[in-house]
Amino acid sequence: MSERRSIVVTHRMGYKYWLLGLVVTVALSFLMLGKWWGQAELDEVLEERQQLASKLKVLAASSDLKSTELEMIRLNAKVDSAALENTRQEMIILQKNINQNEEQLGIYKELLGDGNQPSGLSIAKFDLTPLDQGRFAYRWVARQKTSKMKTAEVVAAISILGSQGDQATTVLLSDLDDELEKMPIRLKFKYFSINQGILSLPAGFNPDNVRITLRYSWSKAVNYDQNFSWVEEV
Repeated sequence: MSERRSIVVTHRMGYKYWLLGLVVTVALSFLMLGKWWGQAELDEVLEERQQLASKLKVLAASSDLKSTELEMIRLNAKVDSAALENTRQEMIILQKNINQNEEQLGIYKELLGDGNQPSGLSIAKFDLTPLDQGRFAYRWVARQKTSKMKTAEVVAAISILGSQGDQATTVLLSDLDDELEKMPIRLKFKYFSINQGILSLPAGFNPDNVRITLRYSWSKAVNYDQNFSWVEEV
């Protein structure tokens, strides 16, 4: 039989306290290290947050500035657009005035050079231009020739002669043009007067002639009475 021998381990009272202290020390070291690392991370995050906040303020200020500039650009664009439209309208008015002045000058030269112009009142021409849906633009020029040319007040009556169905019908121009209140109309001019407007024919009315009479306001006698054929300009 083999012999068993016992191993005797000397019991040291301070060993377990030393081991416990070592464990506590290591734990505290890790705790302090973790706290230090966490504080460093927190400081880094706070610093980054502060930098982002500063950048945000700068971007916000820049955005406000850009928004203000954009609003100013839009406002300037509106002002420029309105000014351009006003200029365009003024140019249209000026061009229209130029055309009217050139037209009046041409009529004036024509009157001066027309040796066959009758004395007293007369109509130079009556023009019709079709528009749409029975609407027509009309234009006529009244003129006068006297030994002493001076401004005169003239009474003009205009009527449209035609037929509606089988019946002859006469319609006053004031019934066809909303801009004219009534007939006759009064004109005041020295050499000539250009008159124009838009008339609308009644349904079923077929015009044949346009009758125009002229007289001076101080006289009851008609000085001019003429029929013009209803001719539409193309």
